[in-house]
Amino acid sequence: MQTDRALRVVALGRRLAAERGMIATVAVADAAGHPVALARGRSWHGPYMAMGKARLAAAFRRPTRDLIERWADRPHFPQSLLSVLPGEITLNPGGYPLFDGEEFVGAVGVGGSTPKDDHELSEAIAAAFPETAAEEKGA
Repeated sequence: MQTDRALRVVALGRRLAAERGMIATVAVADAAGHPVALARGRSWHGPYMAMGKARLAAAFRRPTRDLIERWADRPHFPQSLLSVLPGEITLNPGGYPLFDGEEFVGAVGVGGSTPKDDHELSEAIAAAFPETAAEEKGA
């Protein structure tokens, strides 16, 4: 995930949040879960929450909501990830993997609202992610 593209993802996320009446923190991590870009919303903890969601989505290449649901009957497993995965992760909905065609390129994390709203916004960003490639290629 190149910085320019990650910044376009953040801008896209902020635009989609505004359309929903949200002020969201939007974070983008590369395929290894390293931070690439972030824009803070209202809360002081938003950057930590959003990046943690992006890292978790990157680690498993799945939406964090799906992971949390999958692990509901195994609470010790996600808790163990807090010390196993590098950096910090957030065990909440709002993270979504980003694919360029079939290639996994990173993840987006959203914070600042309810888990449901954060998930839906991250899902919308991922669905619109191809637009960021079209802009990059000059289409």
